Amino acid sequence: MIRTILLASAALFVSSTAALAQTPVPAPAAPAAPAAAPVSAPPVLSPVVVYDFNQLISQSAAGADMRTKLTAISETLRRELEPDQRQLQSEAAAIRGTSVADSQTPAHQQRVEAANRLYQQLEAKSERLGAVMELTQRNALVAFNTALAPVLRATMISRNGLVALQTGTVDAFVPGVDITADLVNRLNAATRTIAVTRATLPTQGAAPAGAAPAAATPTPTPVPVPGALPRAPARPTPPR
Repeated sequence: MIRTILLASAALFVSSTAALAQTPVPAPAAPAAPAAAPVSAPPVLSPVVVYDFNQLISQSAAGADMRTKLTAISETLRRELEPDQRQLQSEAAAIRGTSVADSQTPAHQQRVEAANRLYQQLEAKSERLGAVMELTQRNALVAFNTALAPVLRATMISRNGLVALQTGTVDAFVPGVDITADLVNRLNAATRTIAVTRATLPTQGAAPAGAAPAAATPTPTPVPVPGALPRAPARPTPPR
């Protein structure tokens, strides 16, 4: 029974490893040559303006810099799992090659139990690294939003805007109230880089290392559509 669990775990984990290797991430864009800014329609002065947050990330120099750094961190986390993955796959292959007679020995049973413990340790490590990536990404978005905030306010003022909405939350709007292109140009002029560092998970009751301090007064924060940034490393599928 233990041998069956291990072999099933190994097969599932190999599939998980392949999925992790194929996890799509945005192609890193060179900060010196960001994608062309969106073409804007003739501006319309309006108390309500809209903007596409994903376009800000994909088409601004600061967004390209942030994505490049996050992609590099995501790749580093993936590589940290590789030695343990190879060890588990090697153990699973060795156990599959054990003869029927040897599989009944206490030494073999101990090896199977050790391999199962290795799987559990790898699953915990993968979960921890996934949490590190998620926290790193959240901190990067906080830094991006901090850089965007004054640019957004200035652009709203130039359009007589009182409220700014993301395009994904609006059913319809005339093109002239879309300030995305203006925001990209202004953000490029204000900053072309975003500080992104690998986060450290907090201990019980402690604040995350590298996390931005909480603001005294809550302010609206742009929320990206899922898929706009690199995803965290995939976790191995638990045995059934």
